[in-house]
Amino acid sequence: MSGKKGVRMIKLVALVKRKTGMSPQAFRDYWLATHAPLAAAIPGMRGYRINIAGHPGAQNPAPYDGSAEIWFDDRGAMEAGLSSQEGTIAGDDTANFVDDITFLVTEEHVILPLGTVA
Repeated sequence: MSGKKGVRMIKLVALVKRKTGMSPQAFRDYWLATHAPLAAAIPGMRGYRINIAGHPGAQNPAPYDGSAEIWFDDRGAMEAGLSSQEGTIAGDDTANFVDDITFLVTEEHVILPLGTVA
């Protein structure tokens, strides 16, 4: 995802492991209905996606139950948003449904845009 023409945005990827004893459905419901609106209020966000892990089929199970992708214009906007009151509220709320969270600050490279048929 790009921001202003010719400028790449920064993306924060959060890899999350659900709270011990919480069912996959309760985890999903809490994240989408309770946590997502709190996180979406963080100032400076340009995009927000939640990815809930499904049944892996023939693949090995992942060590995470889901991930979130959050875009900001740049590192300064990310740091300001995450340290804001809204960012603190959303950050504190993760303890209600997450046991472990790993963050990656990434530079995204789109190889095959959404809607493109290979």
